[in-house]
Parts: sequence; structure tokens; C-alpha cells
Amino acid sequence: MLFSRLTPRSQDVAAVGAVIALKIGAMVYALHCGFAQVSDDDYARTVIAETFAHAPSLDPSGTSWLPLPFWLYGGVMMVFGRSLAVAHVLAFVLGAVAPAIAYAGLRSMGNARDAAFIGAALGALTPWSVWLGLAPVPEGWAGVCAASALFFLASGAPRNALVSGGLVLVSCLSRYEVWPVAALVMAVGVARIARQRDGRGAVAGAALLAAVGPMLWLANNLHSHGELLHFFTRVAAFRRATGGATTVGERVCEYPLALVRDAPEVVVAGIVGIVAAALRRDSCKRWSVPLGGATLVLVFLIYGDVHDGAPTHHPARALVLVLTVIAGLGGAGIASFARVRGAHWAVSAGAVAWLSFVAMRIRAVPGASDGERRDAQIERGRALASITGTLDVTPCAYEHFALIAALGAPERVVIEPATHEPVTPACPRVVLR
Repeated sequence: MLFSRLTPRSQDVAAVGAVIALKIGAMVYALHCGFAQVSDDDYARTVIAETFAHAPSLDPSGTSWLPLPFWLYGGVMMVFGRSLAVAHVLAFVLGAVAPAIAYAGLRSMGNARDAAFIGAALGALTPWSVWLGLAPVPEGWAGVCAASALFFLASGAPRNALVSGGLVLVSCLSRYEVWPVAALVMAVGVARIARQRDGRGAVAGAALLAAVGPMLWLANNLHSHGELLHFFTRVAAFRRATGGATTVGERVCEYPLALVRDAPEVVVAGIVGIVAAALRRDSCKRWSVPLGGATLVLVFLIYGDVHDGAPTHHPARALVLVLTVIAGLGGAGIASFARVRGAHWAVSAGAVAWLSFVAMRIRAVPGASDGERRDAQIERGRALASITGTLDVTPCAYEHFALIAALGAPERVVIEPATHEPVTPACPRVVLR
């Protein structure tokens, strides 16, 4: 068994340290392979956070984007300054710490340390988990928080239910695809209150925390935009304008196919976990809540895709919760089979093969082509930071966000209508007023 020579408390500390070290190593390797950004959203979100640091507001984006990531990044920028460097350092820290939350959730379910470690490591080292851990976007850590909420909820302990509710609140104010988890936490809470006497207050508190995020955002949309589901209308309009999967069949299959295409090793591990759980009925019951939550999220994404309300780019970004749950189940299954006499050699060989496979796929970093990189815009933005005055910026597409983020003072910029010309290093056009 992993870490068996240490005291119980030290075993958990060592496991957490090891999974964080693995994630850090993978992220550093991705940087070495040329990772710069997932998309222009990275820079757009940084610009909004910089704006929040300059002039805080309840709804920093004023769009469909949920507010908590901007509160978080903008709050940190208030202390350390407004810059791309601060955004990237915070993203790195959040990406590195996220697997520790998954490990704690898996342990709360009653998983052995080796099972929790393998599950957390499997989820942390999928390529998209690594890339999202480097980008100042919330999909990575918000997905892990929501998956961990399911793990804590599955433990059945009232204290863990409160932790689950808190994690749901954080994730639901960051990403829409995790909202079904809030509904599940509330439903489980109501069921537990009806059948148990002890811990009703904690369970009710968890259900309340789970409801707060979506309810507050719906109320904000009604108050600010006059429409309860304004965010859905906005996303659907953008999706229809930019295109994507065209037929209903393509849309229904897009997320399941992304799951298999972008994390095949996790899917295989999940199958191992299902087999192991089937051999132990108690495991099946224990995993019903996390697997139910992951299924709800997948169905929610498919429904949104069919109705043009799902994320527009890189569907795997929205699947972090699903992958984290499957990885946790896979870790439990692998650890179970590893305890069979003589199986450690097969597990060791599998670990080497898995790490090699993951390293090969991490190399294919997104946004690395010449047409997608924003090095020229970032360099120009930093150079313009020393110039006082207001800047007129005319973008070709969305490349101007990198320049404004590097500038670090969005309030100094007036954005003119885009030209829709092909993006080159000369874009955007910048004129000093």
C-alpha cells in the first residue's frame, strides 16, 4: 500500500503533497511544451478582473459570465497589482491545489489512501486539467470543487454535508455546468432531513448553501437585464452567431465523444472502477451520489448543446467535474485490484504507461499555432503601459484582449468596432488620443 510506512496523519500529508507535486510537474512540463493560453477568453477574463480591481462591482463582467472568479482574481490584483503575471500565478496556485480538494473528498467517502491518491492523480493529470490549471479561467478548479462536493455529500456525515454545500456555492458562482450538482445536494438534503434526526441543521445548511449561488444569479439577471435566463439567451445568441455542431445528432454526441477523445485513460480507469464496485455492493451504493451527479451534469451539457446554450469552444473544458468523478471511481478500482497478490507489477507497468501516454498528449497544447498565439499583442501592451493617456483600440477579432490585459489598465482603453480582418501581429490598431 502507498505511504504505508508513515503514521496515518503523515500518510495523508504525503499523499496530498505527492498529488500536488505531480500536478505542478505536469503544468511546468506544459509550459515547457509551449503552453501560452487556452483561448482569447483567458485574456478577456483577465481584463474584467483588472477592471474589477480598479472599480469593484457585484457583476464585474456585465455579461453571461458568473462573478466569483472576477471577485477572486480582482481581489488578489488589489493587493499585488493588475497584471497578466498576477493572473497567471494565481491560476497556477489554484491549479496546483485543486487535486488536494479532490483527495480530501475521496477520503471523506471512506476510500483508502492509495485509492484516493490514484483517483486524485488520474483526474489531475488529464491534459485539460493541466492546461486549465495554467489558464486564468475557472473551469478547472470549479469543476474539481463541484466533484469534491459530491464526494463529501456521499460520505453521509452532517459535517461533510456543510463542506459539500460550501464547495457547491463556490463552483455555482463560477461555472454553469455544475448547477445540477446544487439541485442534487438540495434533493439529498431534503431526503436526509425527512428520514434522520441527527445533524438536520447541518444538512439544511448545506442545502441552503447549494441554493444560494444559482438563486442569487437568477435574481441578478432579472434585476439587471429584466430576464431571469438572460445569460442563457446571451450564450445561445453567441453560439448561433459563431456556429458549431449543426445537427441534433452531432450535438447529442459532442460531449460523450469529447469525454472519450480527450481523456481515454480516465474512461478506461472508470471501467475498471465499475467492475470493482460491482464486485462489492457497498461500493456501488457509496458511488451512487457522485455518479448520479456526474450523469446529471453530462445530461445538462447535452441539453444545453442541443439548445445552443452550452460552452462554444473546447467541450472538454466543461467536463472536469465528470472526469474527476470517473477518475475517483477508477482510482478506487485500481487500488482494489492492486491489493491482489502479485498485481503490483502490473500496476507499476500501467503507471509508467499512463504517465508516458499523458506526457505525450500534454505536449499538444491548445492555442500554440502562430495564428492563435498573442505574444506580439502582449509585448505591445506592456510597452504601452509606460505611455500616459487614453488609447483607441481597433481589434481585428478578439486579439485585443491580450494587449489590454498586458497593459494592466483597461479604463484607459476605448474599444472601437472590430474590422473582422484576419488576425496578424499588427492587430489591433492602437492610436493615442
